[in-house]
Amino acid sequence: MGFESGSLSFHAFYLSKDFVPGDVEKFAARPLPPLKTLTGDQPLHGWAGPLHALDQDLSEAHCWRGDWLWLAHVTARKAVPPSYLRATLLSELEVERRARGVEFLPRAAKTEVRERVAEALLRDAQPAFGSMECAIDLRRRLLLATALTDNALQLLCPFFRETTGVMPVLCCPESAAYRLRGVDANALEPLPLTPNPAVQPPAQPALGEEFLTWLFHRWEKESAVFDLEGQRCGLLFEGPLTFSADDAPGCHETLLRNGTPLDTPELGTALWNGKRLRRAKLTLTRADWVVTATLDAQDFAVRSLKIVEPKGEAAPGAEPDALQGLPSRNRPGAAPEAPAPKRKLDVDERLDRAAFYLEALLHLYGQFLALREDPAAWRAALAPLHAWVKTRAGQD
Repeated sequence: MGFESGSLSFHAFYLSKDFVPGDVEKFAARPLPPLKTLTGDQPLHGWAGPLHALDQDLSEAHCWRGDWLWLAHVTARKAVPPSYLRATLLSELEVERRARGVEFLPRAAKTEVRERVAEALLRDAQPAFGSMECAIDLRRRLLLATALTDNALQLLCPFFRETTGVMPVLCCPESAAYRLRGVDANALEPLPLTPNPAVQPPAQPALGEEFLTWLFHRWEKESAVFDLEGQRCGLLFEGPLTFSADDAPGCHETLLRNGTPLDTPELGTALWNGKRLRRAKLTLTRADWVVTATLDAQDFAVRSLKIVEPKGEAAPGAEPDALQGLPSRNRPGAAPEAPAPKRKLDVDERLDRAAFYLEALLHLYGQFLALREDPAAWRAALAPLHAWVKTRAGQD
């Protein structure tokens, strides 16, 4: 599964109470029901262990990894491939037409055949699984879940509340603003991020897009480093970049990809015309932690998060660090050096790095909110941002 290897894509949720490893018993009480109870197209819902959709081990020893409870919400339903259903239906309709000796079947007959075929195929169909990985952070009252669509959110959140008595609250720009600084997003004054006099202020502030645009300006013109809990951290923007504004004239979205999207003149044109940065590839670092993901500013969805694996321990007999950087030709008789092996991270280490990414992001978002909630401070912060947009757009 994604939390254990490969890239991670997830939403984060706030939880209103602390969880402990023993709380996994609540999930064990709501397992995925036996597949033999599947009837028709009605799905089954339940919790499973983290390894696969049929992992029935929901014990504390199996699901507790470091500071995380790791499990999965599983949906099972009988499903017939649409192409097979259509081919079978057309075949049965032709058989019915010939049996009746008519040129065209009446509507009622077609409906009867369609229902009969669908019921027969569903009766013998194999179950199809849908699985959403979930990881509860036992330190931060957070839930990370691979629920990215609205349908997935509507399925997961109520079932999580039924299981634990806690309703997960999506960590989005609006909820995070209230949690971090008690800011009501609807009460903020909407102001354009461009000095273009032809652009009117938006009807409502788009906090997430304003934040990502502000952060992009800060990274490019001010500083790429920041402090988090006394540790020095860094950030880096990469393409592709997506700019959008629902109220912009003409095209509402601009996608910059391939080549050097951070240096292209189209970037300045998008900003000048009132578009804000909606999605970007953002790398956050701390010490030897390097985490890269595509951030969606509209709902703080983290997509394709990749973690740089740390180097493993030096092999016995390896040369000291002072010699490892020297070319082989400077050390007569030295064999070419093999690259240092990388150590595979455990799932809790990967989740810790994903939590760091979210924590650093919200820390920067809190700095943005400190400006955004103060009208005077925000207008002062807009002055250099407007000058940057004007320069980027070649309007000097």
